[in-house]
Amino acid sequence: MKTGQIHGLFTAIVLCLTIIPVVSAQETDSIYQAYQEADNVWRIVEDKTVNIYLIQGKDSALVIDTGYGRGDLKKLLQSITELPLIIVNTHGHGDHIGSDSQFPRIYMHPKDFELYHASMKRGAASDIPGPDLIPLREGHVFDLGGRKLEVMEVPGHTAGSICLVDKNDRMLFAGDHINAVVWLFLDTCLPLEVYMSSLEKIQKQLENFDTIMPGHNEPLDKTYLKELMTCVQSILDGTCQSEPYNYSRISEGARMCKYKRAQVAYDPDKLFVDK
Repeated sequence: MKTGQIHGLFTAIVLCLTIIPVVSAQETDSIYQAYQEADNVWRIVEDKTVNIYLIQGKDSALVIDTGYGRGDLKKLLQSITELPLIIVNTHGHGDHIGSDSQFPRIYMHPKDFELYHASMKRGAASDIPGPDLIPLREGHVFDLGGRKLEVMEVPGHTAGSICLVDKNDRMLFAGDHINAVVWLFLDTCLPLEVYMSSLEKIQKQLENFDTIMPGHNEPLDKTYLKELMTCVQSILDGTCQSEPYNYSRISEGARMCKYKRAQVAYDPDKLFVDK
């Protein structure tokens, strides 16, 4: 990915979707709002735009993504829990890794390492030594003590995108793989056919979760997955009445397809895997 494209991506994501609070918000400072979504599960929204999750077990707490990096995320997390923190990135885009430098080690899929380093160069932590990256693979389990989250590889939004399934509390932490508006037109995105295969993989886990915790905006119920899959399939089979997606200069040439609640912005020239 070229430097100019990365800068455009980082700038555009900063302006991404507005969060509409659905539960009482605890104002932590001008940057963060913390929402307790379930027992020992917090959704921390940075700049009303991007979600950071804190999941607490008996022995440790898992932090999923670290936002833009504009505030003291570590201090905020330590005000919520005194347990040791484990940090995992769902993918390597700048709006999900910005506070990584506040922590000594980060778990992430190795297929996004290159994207991660490129994003860090353009981000808020560009002049600070980066943390150690620990590679994640399919089936890795984070055991927090009385609470386990399992990693799923879900390529599409990026090559190294992951989701985490909490079967006991029936939640899917989806990163940018599942949002109210899914971005699949970026240079870092894989063909739409690959993304659809990852959705089908998640569909096989439907019995293990009820709620989808996305990278942006509020939680979604699991019926949203079917709407999203129907939307993507209509693009692949040519039945969607799409329209231009004029978000910013980085979305030039992108199309938008809608089905019920689902909205997918995609590159019409990158639908299928070359055989």
